[in-house]
Amino acid sequence: MATATPAEPASPVPDPGTDGLALAVKPPALQRHAVLLKQLRGFCVVAVICTATSMLMYAGLRPLAGTQWANAISLILCSVLNTDLNRRISFDVHERRLWLVDQRRGLWIMLLALAMTSGSLWVLGLVNPHASIKLELAVIVLGNVASAVARFLLLRYWIFRRLRAGHAKY
Repeated sequence: MATATPAEPASPVPDPGTDGLALAVKPPALQRHAVLLKQLRGFCVVAVICTATSMLMYAGLRPLAGTQWANAISLILCSVLNTDLNRRISFDVHERRLWLVDQRRGLWIMLLALAMTSGSLWVLGLVNPHASIKLELAVIVLGNVASAVARFLLLRYWIFRRLRAGHAKY
């Protein structure tokens, strides 16, 4: 019978919140993927903020503009907020340099979310023409969640690829 050898303990890493005075033990996988985990954490925070803002806008605009226009207007406006917050929170970009380029690319990504949510609302309208606003909001949220994975990957590997290439922060 083979006996298992104990795994090597993770090397101590200075805890950034304590100026290096205390040591925190982090598994090697977390050490290797610390940047990715920070980006994902920031992305989730931004997603909650932008989804709530978009839903409030949609609910306010829907009686005046209808479902498709309310969805489009709220997504377009929240796209600017989303890209800006992701620059700051998820990808740690604080300078205004390339802001307009990042926003323009962010609007392209928004088109994916718009296609998914508009398509979902269209299907809902066919299936249930008298759906409540709560059901419409749930469909929009599900469409946004479905497009969130693509949004994160496009932000990370297209818009902010310059950060991965080792260029200075912008």
